[in-house]
Order: sequence, then structure tokens, then C-alpha cells
Amino acid sequence: MSVVAMSYLLEGGVQFGHQTKRWNPKMKEYIYSTRDDIYIMDLQKTQDSLERAYNALKKIVEDGGKVLYVGTKKQASDVCIEEATRTGMYYMTERWLGGTLTNFRTIRKRVYRLAEIEKMEEDGTFEKLPKKEVIDLKKEYDKLNKNLCGIRDMDKLPQAVIIVDSTKEYNAIREANKLGIPVFGLIDTNCDPDNIDYVIPGNDDAVKSIKVVLGALTNAIAEATGKEVVDYVTEDESKKQVRNFDKNNDRTEKNNEKKFDKKVRKEVKTETVVEKPEVAVNNETKIDLTILTVSELRELAKKKEIKGYSKLKKDELIDALK
Repeated sequence: MSVVAMSYLLEGGVQFGHQTKRWNPKMKEYIYSTRDDIYIMDLQKTQDSLERAYNALKKIVEDGGKVLYVGTKKQASDVCIEEATRTGMYYMTERWLGGTLTNFRTIRKRVYRLAEIEKMEEDGTFEKLPKKEVIDLKKEYDKLNKNLCGIRDMDKLPQAVIIVDSTKEYNAIREANKLGIPVFGLIDTNCDPDNIDYVIPGNDDAVKSIKVVLGALTNAIAEATGKEVVDYVTEDESKKQVRNFDKNNDRTEKNNEKKFDKKVRKEVKTETVVEKPEVAVNNETKIDLTILTVSELRELAKKKEIKGYSKLKKDELIDALK
């Protein structure tokens, strides 16, 4: 049984890849077709990949493992925080700190420093220190808290890492590979899937797409830990219909917006030329004055030397020209 219904994948725009000129040939097996110079991924393979990843992640958590979510790109950060918090797991969304996994002891020392500054503020130590030193300590605290808040409770290495965009999170993947930690990744058509243990082909730039895929993976953790599972399987009748999801995909809109605008402008221009008669000064040419703009009417009035034309309204200009 699939862990995500096809309608949710379609609604999230998971099928949309990058432009055809920006792709990694290693992702060829996951590509279904192209549309408007955009790769369309095979959602059947995405479903199958999600199911394999779901079962593997569930087993890891059932065995007592912890999971680290890594999503430092803007579109993924909020989703990673939300999904990790839902199941009490760890996350890193600001920037990947080199050595977070391979030099874990040093990272833990920075977490201890974070707790130390908090304790200094609580026990009144700040009141005994010079003002400048207190300001420096608060700046240090803000920086540490910003980068480490998602892993401050991570007292040992995680047993699995979930990443969004292997190109962006290359360093995290490399460290996990070095330590033999399995990597679950949402991978787009421009990414290298080689170093990912569980490849989930899909759009890693749209928030809705990231939400659906990470939500499904988080359900595996929730099921293993007895927490609430979000339903991504039940389909409403309205969701069973194939919809046009270009509107829900920001990247597709940006790629097609210029082409569409040019086409529309060209059509509008053509229609305008056909519908609007040529403005002639020749008195023998009959003109439907009512369809002309005020500026065009004033131009005619000027050429016919009608006094005070610049102050006349449209109706007055038409009467004067008749």
C-alpha cells in the first residue's frame, strides 16, 4: 500500500523538475517526459521510492534510532522545523556547520557553551559583569542559538539523516556517508543521486512538494513512536481528478511567465490592429470617432485647428470634429 496518494503528489507539484538545460544525466531513470522545457518526473517511481524509504526509516526508529532533518535552503527550513518538532527529532536549517557529524565532540562543546551563557543570565552573573561584556555574551548566545537550537538536545549521532536538495547539502551527505549513516533525500533532476541511500525523486524547490514528501517520511517516525500520523493516503473525490497544478508550482510559473506574457501581448496587439481603424486626417475618410481615445481625438482636433481642443472632453471633441 502506498504511503502517499497520487493526488497529494500532484497537488504538491512533486512531478516538476528543472529546466531541460539544467539536469544531471544520473536522474534520467526518474524522468517521465518534458513539458515546456521542464522535466516531468515519474510519480509512480516517486511513490515506490517513498514506500521503500518509509519502511526503512520506520525500522530505524523502532530500533531506537534518532533522525536529523537537514534543510538549509529557504523553501525547506520551515518545513524541516515543523516536521522534526512534530516527532521530537533534530533539525539543522540555518547552515551546515562543518564537523557536525564527523567532529561531534567539538559541536557538543558549543552546545555546552550555549547552556553556560543561559545559566549566567539566570543566576544573575550578568548583573556583576561590565555592560560591554554582557553585550558580547548576548551576541555570542544569539549566534550559537541560531545555529544549534535544533541539535542542542542531540547527545549522540543520529541514526538517519533526511536532506532536501543533495546539491545544497553536499557537506552533510559527505559526513553522513563517511560515518555510514543512511541518507534519505528529496532529489530533483539537477542533483546527483549517487551518495543518497534512499533517493526520492521530486521537486525540491516548491514548499508544497517538500511538505508532502517530508510529511510522509515523518509519518514513518510518528508511527514507530506512537505519535499522530498525518493522512496523506485518503483521497477525496475532488482530489481524484487530474488537475492543472502549474499554478501551485512557483518554478514552472517563473519559467513560463515570460513566454506566456509575450504570446498574450502579441495576440492583444494583433487584435487591436484589426479592430481599431486607421486614424486618418483626410476629410474624405470616414472614422468612427467613438472608438478613438481622447489623445487620438485631440490629435485630430489639433490638425483640424479646432480652438481649445486640449481642454475638451471626449464627447465635446467628437461633437467638434463632426
